[in-house]
Amino acid sequence: MNSIGFDYFRRFENFPELDLGEINLLVGGNNSGKSTLVKALLLCVDNLRIISVNNSNKQINKPQFRFDANEWHDVKIKTFSRAIYNKPLSDSLGNAEAYPSSIVFKFSIEGFRFEIVVEGNKDTDSTTGDISCFSIEDRTNMVKYKVDYVTHSMDYIALGETSEEETLIKKLYIDYKNATAKLEQLSDAFADIAEISAQNEKVESLKQKISELLGVSEETDDDFDYEKALQDAFKENSKSQYKEYIYSLPFEDYTDVVDENLFVHAIGNFIRIANNPGTEPPQNVDEPSEYLALMQDWQRIKDTRKFLRQEVDRIERSRKALAELLSRIRVEYISAHAANQNTIYNTADKNDYIAQTVHEFHRNRIYPGESEDLFIRDWMKRFDIGESYTIDTMAGEAYRVHVKEFDGASVNLADKGMGSIQMMILLFRLATIVRKYTLANAEIVKDLVYRNELKPLILIEEPEQNLHPKMQSLLADLFFEMNNKYGCRFIVETHSEYLIRKTQVIVAEMDYKDEEEMMANNPFKVYFFEMDAIDGVRNMQYFISGAFKDKFGEGFFDEAAKSDMTIIKKEFELKKKFK
Repeated sequence: MNSIGFDYFRRFENFPELDLGEINLLVGGNNSGKSTLVKALLLCVDNLRIISVNNSNKQINKPQFRFDANEWHDVKIKTFSRAIYNKPLSDSLGNAEAYPSSIVFKFSIEGFRFEIVVEGNKDTDSTTGDISCFSIEDRTNMVKYKVDYVTHSMDYIALGETSEEETLIKKLYIDYKNATAKLEQLSDAFADIAEISAQNEKVESLKQKISELLGVSEETDDDFDYEKALQDAFKENSKSQYKEYIYSLPFEDYTDVVDENLFVHAIGNFIRIANNPGTEPPQNVDEPSEYLALMQDWQRIKDTRKFLRQEVDRIERSRKALAELLSRIRVEYISAHAANQNTIYNTADKNDYIAQTVHEFHRNRIYPGESEDLFIRDWMKRFDIGESYTIDTMAGEAYRVHVKEFDGASVNLADKGMGSIQMMILLFRLATIVRKYTLANAEIVKDLVYRNELKPLILIEEPEQNLHPKMQSLLADLFFEMNNKYGCRFIVETHSEYLIRKTQVIVAEMDYKDEEEMMANNPFKVYFFEMDAIDGVRNMQYFISGAFKDKFGEGFFDEAAKSDMTIIKKEFELKKKFK
């Protein structure tokens, strides 16, 4: 998953499409929308894979988007009425308008971008919504497919190429923004005069290039906003250079493949339409004007079919690429869960998250000395849990987990602290994911090829539960190492200041030479969700020093500082009083 955004879903009227990095940390107050993003992502991925067509289900009827899908993940939304934004919309003047009747999901995975519009009745308890329209943009093959079940139409859209000028504008924008940010950072830090002077020359040189490219007068005043000028130029250039050549057809559906994925089928449908000879020209129409209109429409459709026949190879590449992509999507969800001190984990208890985690780990037959086992033992030591572990089975229906202490004693995991139990379950779960999806497993299963797998995306809710502050900060190291060693990507909901601050230390210790290198290699992204903002989410962004470019809203980093200032003030008052 490369990006995710949506309109009219849960608490958000409009949620901007966020670009996701390797390790994405979502922070913000309770009810600020962090879980909403996670639920939207899981719903999109699961429905993308679930929805299919077959001979008995002609898709002229709207396909169904499921809110109760649990084949992979139980998102616990269940109904359309719980999913849709439940407040009246606002017009441009802020006046309340009607409630929305549809949800729009926008997301991208590798070279494909999807947009799905889901309609429904919020006054019922339906577990599904109608897909009224969807589009698939294949950015590799520069083509877009759109199917609209309301207008009964389908569009094949050839995408124009990006111009050299547009590419140059984009590069200058990034370079200028990074250069000015670095200059501000150096000035704030009271850096060496020579270093500030060199950076200032770089900024001035970029201003000169921007002026030449955009035709800006040399007499421009000091308040001229070069960054905004580049943004405006990029928008204008995109409008004129990035064209969409649209070829429209009335909806036709050839369900000659049983149980084919809806979205793969939609692309293949354009090939089937191209190969179909089409209808005969209109006959027996008495009214000349009507006949002319019908003939024009018939000729347009005939020409479109002819054009599609020339595009069949491109469409087939697109169809195969999407089918292969859907077979490789790997998303794992580790929900927030309570640690318990049960001594026996019974597999029959489907509600016992620990029991199910241990059971799945054991079923993967990870033996002592294998890389996943060594991974657990290593991190057990780092989290001060113990030296190693053993799992004993009880007639294949239950398990006991023992931890070998640093002094050699063996204790039941249930007798460890809640934080240790919580971390052991996370380690078992992560080791299982590594075994399922990464090259580490190729040593054992020689006939499986893992190089074509997408990096597994792991969604975790509040992993810091029950953990000491030192161990909370260590979570950042865990995610960083798993990303480097196993290629795992993360989206983590967290309230832990210690975890976030440790990412700053990791970024600082990477010693990036400049902002450009950091932007290309820094795996961390921190998104701050603001309680009172309708689309309130901020990409915090790092300086190479590890500091954030923006400030968190009230209630996060500032809380510790407020407490410190209160104590310092009180100490000062007492010293003054008893002087």
